[in-house]
Amino acid sequence: MFRNYLFTALRNLTRHKLYSFINVAGLTVGLTCAIFVILFLRDQLSYDRWIPGTETLYRVEATFSAPGQLPQPGTQIAWPVTQAMLDHIPGVKARTRLIPTPVTVLIGNRQFSEVMDAVDPNFLQVIKLPLLAGNPASAFVKPNSVVLSQSRARKYFGDAPAVGNTIVISAQYCDQLGQNCQSRRNPLVVTGVLRDLPHNTQLQVNLLMPNTSTADPTNPFAKRSWLAFVGWGYVLLGAETDPNLVVAKLRTLIDHSIDPAILASLHRRGSEFVVPCLTPFRDAHLSTDRYGGMTPAGSWTTVYGFAVVGVLILLVACFNFTNLATARAMVRAREISLRKAMGAARRQLIVQFLGESVLTAMLAVVLALALGEIVLPFFGRFLGA
Repeated sequence: MFRNYLFTALRNLTRHKLYSFINVAGLTVGLTCAIFVILFLRDQLSYDRWIPGTETLYRVEATFSAPGQLPQPGTQIAWPVTQAMLDHIPGVKARTRLIPTPVTVLIGNRQFSEVMDAVDPNFLQVIKLPLLAGNPASAFVKPNSVVLSQSRARKYFGDAPAVGNTIVISAQYCDQLGQNCQSRRNPLVVTGVLRDLPHNTQLQVNLLMPNTSTADPTNPFAKRSWLAFVGWGYVLLGAETDPNLVVAKLRTLIDHSIDPAILASLHRRGSEFVVPCLTPFRDAHLSTDRYGGMTPAGSWTTVYGFAVVGVLILLVACFNFTNLATARAMVRAREISLRKAMGAARRQLIVQFLGESVLTAMLAVVLALALGEIVLPFFGRFLGA
């Protein structure tokens, strides 16, 4: 019986070629568009979720609010803030920071302009990025050490092992006032190689060095000031810790550390001048990265918009399929009458017509997957993957 239904469906598809082509092509295009919309949504929602242990990791951010001006939200935070949170707020289990600095990397007689990220020695333990070589717990034990990304290790040393080799960085070192700058060279020993990060992350790091190193060119004043927003800060909270309570206690710390009356003759509390907030690490790409993240930001509006567009495209393809089937109802009516006259039961007719529809849909799914596989490389380049 099944074989008879299958042959009948195939015969109808081949007999009415134009109708079958329009039906299959419409469903194929609709399903292909829906597949790519799903892939795009999956990509946007996967940012930083592949990094283990970041469920309770937050990025500390602040909005600068001055009288007569629009609030200026930002993703960076002053250097001392996260350390003060670790020291004075229960529930904050760890903190780590990152400050980018332009440097020149010297390898023999070759020079490369790079961005060096000065991080806390526990950076790779708090944000567990994958290492190809080296130990996250000991990578920054020695001050004059550096961790390279896989691409930079290959760029500097070719196929030779990078760990144990030395690179020299040249940077500008200034006094606390940002004056009397001098160019100085410092050797750094490679202690680890970081796997190249996928595109679906807010982090963009290629060279990491400990901020305890004398080679760190960050201005000493910036490391003490509560108003020098020079880098990104992250805190790891306990599983039962309420982020809102942490923010409330952070406001108290800011009130004790920042006096707007001295800085700008403003008779306001420090937490009204610098308004802190915590953004979940995994949500930063879609929520606050547009205020100064390392990578191009996403948007929940874009995610919802694409989801709606994908559903509408799929609905249009389904309506087109239904309308074409309805338009042929009168033609199929004679076939139904003849089959009933020959003794076909109602259930058999239902199975036959549903089988033809399912076969058409399955053929469209196969073609959509094949078309998606062909277009996927171009879609990957569009996403930057």
